[in-house]
Amino acid sequence: MIFRKAIVDDLERAIEIMNAAIVRLGAAGVDQWQHGYPNAERLVRDVEEGIGYVLVKDDEVVAYGAMVFTGEPAYAEIADGEWLTSEGDYAVVHRMCVAEEHVGKGYGRRFMAEAERVAAQSKRSMRVDTHADNRAMQHLMPSMGYTYCGIIYFESRYLTAFEKILNPEI
Repeated sequence: MIFRKAIVDDLERAIEIMNAAIVRLGAAGVDQWQHGYPNAERLVRDVEEGIGYVLVKDDEVVAYGAMVFTGEPAYAEIADGEWLTSEGDYAVVHRMCVAEEHVGKGYGRRFMAEAERVAAQSKRSMRVDTHADNRAMQHLMPSMGYTYCGIIYFESRYLTAFEKILNPEI
């Protein structure tokens, strides 16, 4: 498997993966991603900004996500808890989704592990947020060693926040 920055040629597949994930979440009764975000324009910007990443197996993109190394304004305040690290010491994974035909095969876990490997080169920790009803991510995060840190507010929504120490020496 290959983990790399997304390129323009990956966009059609990444958008297809994201759109299927939006439908899957909605069908499961999860309100996450049901209000026009993320969308194709956001993924195009991800690629243009160099923050889009793909997991590729046998020349097929099987997962997509964005990795941000410059902080997340919504993380400035956290309710009912606290972050493990200080501001600026972390990377973030956003918009992570797995191709419909590959759900349940461990590609979300592999994407996160590869993102952690990349982030650990320059950041102390990785942070992730997700909707409280997103059971797949709510299960994945603790199983990968992430600590529940509290609740953040983003666009009038409550999101559960997790963090994992990647490199305590930074």
